Amino acid sequence: MTVELCLSACAQYAFAGLEYGRECWCGDNLASTATKATAESQCNMKCSGDATELCGAGNRLTLYTHKPAIKPQAKIAFAQQAAVSTGSAVQSSSTTSLAGSSSPISSSSTVSSTSSKSATLTTSIAKSSSQTASKSSSTGTTSTTTLLPTPSQTIGGFSYLGCANQTSPVALVGMSKTNSNNMTTESCQDYCLENNYGLAATQNGDACYCGNGLQSYSAVGQESCNVACAGNQTEICGGAQSLSVWNSTSATIPPTIVKAVGAYPLEGCYSGSKVLSAASYTSAMGLTVESCVGYCITKGYKVAGVQDGKTCYCDSQLATTAQQESLSSCNVLCAGNKREFCGASNMSLVYQYDMSSVTNGVPKAMNQPNKATITANSTSSA
Repeated sequence: MTVELCLSACAQYAFAGLEYGRECWCGDNLASTATKATAESQCNMKCSGDATELCGAGNRLTLYTHKPAIKPQAKIAFAQQAAVSTGSAVQSSSTTSLAGSSSPISSSSTVSSTSSKSATLTTSIAKSSSQTASKSSSTGTTSTTTLLPTPSQTIGGFSYLGCANQTSPVALVGMSKTNSNNMTTESCQDYCLENNYGLAATQNGDACYCGNGLQSYSAVGQESCNVACAGNQTEICGGAQSLSVWNSTSATIPPTIVKAVGAYPLEGCYSGSKVLSAASYTSAMGLTVESCVGYCITKGYKVAGVQDGKTCYCDSQLATTAQQESLSSCNVLCAGNKREFCGASNMSLVYQYDMSSVTNGVPKAMNQPNKATITANSTSSA
């Protein structure tokens, strides 16, 4: 956010106000409850997009008023007025709300973009207490267009799989990052591709998670992805505890060894005919590391192993005769997810329960194929 960006966005309104260093407000009238701050110095937060400028403060607006005789987009078209003491000081009966957000504009990409994703992009500024990320909403007399992606919708080389519940530990265990100012669907996708992961998921507007298979207790089909992306409020980036999940359908993603499934981190690659022998099942079509660990949890075992791409083994402990091999020896792809390795002939990738790897509870396990993982596998170019 910069002063110039806000002034340009509010060119059709009499007032423009900046708050919290990142928010822009527009309107034609000041609220009757607005009062002048006791000192200009109370507006002391630097703009997120230009540290040489000030953009209000908490519940303080740096306020500009429009002089229509001068070009609206120019900074000199506004005369700075005294700061006011409330974030709801700017009012307008004709402002247009941006569906999918409870906050005003927070980044330059929101205003400057010419994308056709939202017809209300450049006029969607003011905050409304009734805003939601519903499929359609309106404020005043102007209706907003839907921002929610639909299954199979594509952005770049990614297809939308759906809204999935986040888990603890996280549902995608590959890599993650947070960007509170500039997170977008595209930036998350790029980050995951750069690190060789085919699933990219955003959460709570500012977090990105990568992996090649969702944990088996995370399922798409949720309806709680309702938070706008911090870097582009015309996009939805998950929810407070939900993930907007996208699958790469064009790039060739090299397979990886799953680091952990819930409270079961990777123990290593082991050889031996009976490394684990208490329980087992074979699935020539649907085995994944996640489904195997889920199966062993339901059976009450703390060690799970995948072997030869299609067989899952469980036990209370690893056999004393098991020989540890290099991870590269377990190089057979999982039958249910060609982006994951599932051991090799007479070799098992072993995952062992370790409560210390869990920071916030143990997620519920489900002994069933994961819809998003199967979809990703069936649509992958790998």
